[in-house]
Amino acid sequence: MERVLDTFPRRQAPTGLYHSQEGEWDSNGEALWILRRYCELTGRPPKPEWRRSIERGARWIRRNRLPAEGEGLHAGLLPPGFSAEHLGPNNYYYWDDFWGIAGLHAASRLLPPARGDAAPSAFREEAERFRESVENSLAGVALRTGRPGMPASPYRRLDSGAVGSLSAGYPLQIFDPCDMRLLDTAEFLLSRCMVNGGFYQDIIHSGVNPYLTLHVAQVLLRAGDGRYRGLVRTVARLASPTGQWPEAVHPRTGGGCMGDGHHAWASAEWVLMIRNMFVREEGEHLVLASGIFPEWLEAEGPISFGPAPTSFGEVRVEILRRGRRAEVQWNGSWRGAPLRIGVRLPGFTAVDASAGQGSALLEPEAGP
Repeated sequence: MERVLDTFPRRQAPTGLYHSQEGEWDSNGEALWILRRYCELTGRPPKPEWRRSIERGARWIRRNRLPAEGEGLHAGLLPPGFSAEHLGPNNYYYWDDFWGIAGLHAASRLLPPARGDAAPSAFREEAERFRESVENSLAGVALRTGRPGMPASPYRRLDSGAVGSLSAGYPLQIFDPCDMRLLDTAEFLLSRCMVNGGFYQDIIHSGVNPYLTLHVAQVLLRAGDGRYRGLVRTVARLASPTGQWPEAVHPRTGGGCMGDGHHAWASAEWVLMIRNMFVREEGEHLVLASGIFPEWLEAEGPISFGPAPTSFGEVRVEILRRGRRAEVQWNGSWRGAPLRIGVRLPGFTAVDASAGQGSALLEPEAGP
């Protein structure tokens, strides 16, 4: 991973753009976010040779935003482009904007103290101004559509491209888990864009899409909505005999119909889904066991995960059934302990604990 990140500066254009393809404006936010995530998970500071690249990348986002005082629902957003390809023709895509906000926040965390417009505080303030522009745009869209759900662009109706707007919840956590804009977007996708239990993308990347199905599942997981389990089961069912997924699955044949035959993004999303079901960060807190399937607890002996890297250090989680109750144990090699550990095993009472506690015994939830 570090070897790949070392290549980022030389992939950067003189303008500061991390160049992917012409007309894609999400790449700078993604590059800066992944650099920050790498540093969080490893506990390492950014390399000195990355810092100039990070500063230039953040400045590109700031420089290329449209004027916030302009007219229209795109005021303050990034320019139109074709974004993540599967969203449709050129438009002002919220996917780009959410990644841009996250990239500016990442730069503010990665860069050392400095003066002037390269100071971490300057990028943090720019991120907040950017978010305010997006919030204003979404408020205008809600008036137009009559619901809080987020279309792909301020000038689109809700359609399957709205899946890109879920990035505000997963993976970026810009919005709180139960933000109505996130939940209503997910509700639209669940009601209108599902085929054979999976998310069907009917724009360009046509087919049942494993990794985007898991994006919906991740948003539901954060919100404590048990419907994520059905989506995870669907993606497991779509796996090839070699444990891989095509980029899109034909709804009739069950085989690949678009893109890569063994799609690395889909595999990565599967790993992240399983990881987050056992352990995930929520701001300065850690959440354990929130995605465990009830049938897993019926197996003989404990189930466990880890040690897995988190932004607080490595942690191992183990879950044991003790009669009607369940015990969740954790063992962390903390670099900086989380403010709180929330144990959220489905079907059992929620418990908040400290990092040093090490275990929690959970009572079953009372029936209706």
